Amino acid sequence: MIDPDARERQALQTAMKFMGELMAEIGWATRFNELSAEQAQALAEAAIDGFQEAMAASTPKTDLEVPF
Repeated sequence: MIDPDARERQALQTAMKFMGELMAEIGWATRFNELSAEQAQALAEAAIDGFQEAMAASTPKTDLEVPF
């Protein structure tokens, strides 16, 4: 990501929280090169899920009501 805006920076903070929760389960003393393939994939998924959820939550809501 090049030059993230404020919304993206906030979403990155959320992604790091998701990753931190998973790292607490794995163990903070575990080095990245010691992660299993499943653990590495779970960390990547946590980062992406956290980012996407935060971006979706911060998206302005449009009025979906039918005007007639």
